[in-house]
Amino acid sequence: CVAVAGDTLIVRDGQVVMIGSDGFDYLYTVGGRVQFGESLEDAVRREVMEEVGLKVKNIRYWKSAPWPISSGLLLGYTCEVDGDDTIRLEENELSSATFKTREEIEPRPEKDIALTRAMMDAFVRGELPVR
Repeated sequence: CVAVAGDTLIVRDGQVVMIGSDGFDYLYTVGGRVQFGESLEDAVRREVMEEVGLKVKNIRYWKSAPWPISSGLLLGYTCEVDGDDTIRLEENELSSATFKTREEIEPRPEKDIALTRAMMDAFVRGELPVR
């Protein structure tokens, strides 16, 4: 059995959703685990809706990486906001969520080698397709 989780870069007008939680000194992307019997795209839709209350469309696979926490697989996706872009924060899990431009993204810690960092670095450099 391989544990599968995902990071999602949610795009609206050239900005991305960044979330934060207590205990972390930096913002990161929406993510979560794939549930049994769920497609990867449905997991993206569900996690985004659960964490920030946004409906998304045009879900596209970006890349994968090992997930050392559970010896599993981490998958990166991009998607676009579909309709209302009002963020509705899951307050039991997160402390903040906001749209950020490339210029507003703060550098991640150098020791961070996670897929999230690679995704954010690619966004800042303009290498990810965003609309």
